Amino acid sequence: MSEVRNQKSDKLKDNDPMGQLLAKHKQEIRVFRPGELVEGTVISLAHNRLLLDIGGKSEGVIIGRELEDTEKTVKKLKVGDTLLAKVIQSENDNGYTVLSLRRAEKDRHWRDFQKHLTEGTILSCRVTEYNKGGLVVDVLGVPGFIPLSRLDPAHEASSLVGQTLAATVIEESEANNRLVLSEKEADEVGGEARTKRLEEIHAGEVIAGKVSGVTAFGVFVDLQGVEGLAHISELAWDKVLMPAKLYKVGDEVSVKVLSVDTATGKVALSIKQLSNDPWAEVDKKYPEGRLVTGTVSKIAPFGAFVNLEPGVDGLIHVSETVGPLKEGEEVEALVVNVDAKNRKLGLSVRKLQGGKWNKS
Repeated sequence: MSEVRNQKSDKLKDNDPMGQLLAKHKQEIRVFRPGELVEGTVISLAHNRLLLDIGGKSEGVIIGRELEDTEKTVKKLKVGDTLLAKVIQSENDNGYTVLSLRRAEKDRHWRDFQKHLTEGTILSCRVTEYNKGGLVVDVLGVPGFIPLSRLDPAHEASSLVGQTLAATVIEESEANNRLVLSEKEADEVGGEARTKRLEEIHAGEVIAGKVSGVTAFGVFVDLQGVEGLAHISELAWDKVLMPAKLYKVGDEVSVKVLSVDTATGKVALSIKQLSNDPWAEVDKKYPEGRLVTGTVSKIAPFGAFVNLEPGVDGLIHVSETVGPLKEGEEVEALVVNVDAKNRKLGLSVRKLQGGKWNKS
């Protein structure tokens, strides 16, 4: 009897176009769960909002801070591009699946590592730690490991912390959070290409690159296959204490090549030299006898340094003060000595007493 009822029910469905349509529609609609990775096609780009076709009769939306990742991916996208994102809400009030670009960043990198393993891509790795087995490295924000046996024999492993190495992926497993790389294989694959690229780079030229590493002593920049270093002293005309406050991995920058050593493969770069040197006009802006206002930037045993503008500090010698000064204090002073060539500017508070001075 049950079998007869089922057969009758099937016949009714077969003769019911609305039932068929609903059944088909039910099959096509897909429900996405939070935490799931989905790949979609960009169909709309607007300020602070990205719309994706994610299949299954569904559209996904990425908004606000969920668009932000370290590689600034959203700035490179155009309609028609495919993109991997993570679901954070199955459906919002407008019927969209809410997605995140930021939360899928590591997943995208792991997917890329599979491709890099197959193709032998050379990657930039920042060494973060040394142990007896090898080097712990950072690759696009993902921790990896280079065994000692896979290092260039010319390297002293313990001295490589903070430096950048070129390496290829030889093993990857996202499930086990395991990424193993080899510098030796990268040397074999990319040595000739890097040598050729080095020969193409010349001192004095300006090149567009991408920040591949940020350290306490400067910023490493990938120049399409060759990495150069912009030392902390070459980042800005004013004093830089923490490069990480100015740059992060993935930032696109323009740099001026200072020198190229083809023997060692080292390339020295400057970012600050692409902007005007504030000391070039100091003798005109701050002539002797000019009254200026600045902020005390540093206290030293011999006096106080006063910042007048980004990159320009003057010195009030202890013999030219009338009382104690402290960092951050705003102070008026008189220009008493200008030596733009040697980047020196002498100031005095003592000589202000009882005089009338021209303030710029």
